[in-house]
Amino acid sequence: MHPARAWRRVGNKVVCQLCYHFCRLKEGDFGKCNARFVKDGKPYTLTYGNISAMESRPMEIKPFFHFLPGKTAITFSTYSCNLDCPWCQNWHISKRNPPMSYSVVKPEEVVEKALIFGDVATCASFNEPTLLYEYLLDLFPLARSRGLFNTIVSNGYMTPLALRELVSAGLDAMNVDLKGDDRVYELCGGKAKNVLKTIETAKKLGVHLEVVCLLITDLNDDEDSVRWVVENHLRYAGAEIPLHFTRYFPAYLFERPPTPIERIERAIEIAKREGVEFVYIGNVPGHIYENTYCPNCGELLIKRYSFRVLDVRLKDGRCWRCGKEIYGLFIEE
Repeated sequence: MHPARAWRRVGNKVVCQLCYHFCRLKEGDFGKCNARFVKDGKPYTLTYGNISAMESRPMEIKPFFHFLPGKTAITFSTYSCNLDCPWCQNWHISKRNPPMSYSVVKPEEVVEKALIFGDVATCASFNEPTLLYEYLLDLFPLARSRGLFNTIVSNGYMTPLALRELVSAGLDAMNVDLKGDDRVYELCGGKAKNVLKTIETAKKLGVHLEVVCLLITDLNDDEDSVRWVVENHLRYAGAEIPLHFTRYFPAYLFERPPTPIERIERAIEIAKREGVEFVYIGNVPGHIYENTYCPNCGELLIKRYSFRVLDVRLKDGRCWRCGKEIYGLFIEE
């Protein structure tokens, strides 16, 4: 049990300011995430150092295609979530409430494992990293002091207050899941405008940003749904921010067949035609749209296969042929 941050008192209730649900909690109540609760009039979290998984993983698996490609990050998670997606790919931890009794994994232990593995960054992923808020506020400065970058893979439902504090603590990059319009978010218990606000805020704060959209068969893979994602990506993120369209596979409560690849290819064509400079396909190993191409001259810049980087053709972060500056952070060797 660790004291929670990002809250205020209103009358006899505690209002959580961590995510857009703004849960109003009285004594003994748990928030929608089942990770924060009120005891003796004060909020606490059950996820501080309550780690469900930890391992070294490629940046490409997040996916981060423009942030330290070819490198690895110490990747870790806790339990539960603040949204309730019925197709969740990591439901075995996101649908499990945090254990009330556990051994704390100290931030120093995460950093030491990263250094042992040769990782260049930390990454809170697998389930929603917002639930590790207090832990990340302690971990990020420590990791940065040891020469590591800090990243998260998020559903984007955190408040601007929480995001600003994470950036101040040392957040360098985030991948945000944009699921679709409100018709899609109704199935998850959220609203699209809040995720778009997070994308916009991250961009303004100078965080490296990449956006991913899981295209689900006969839910959000039609042309109108794709155009909504593309138009809002351009409006709130910008043309230079990478957009990943990922193939869905049946999971948790959803049994629809995997997304037809041709629908994902169509989504990529729409995005490129509308002006998104870097558009990718996910969960389709060996596809040409796993690669990075120069949006100016079309030259192949980064060749990939699945989560492996096979070749990088950049010079000082620019296209080696035409000299166009490429969005991202690259370590050229």
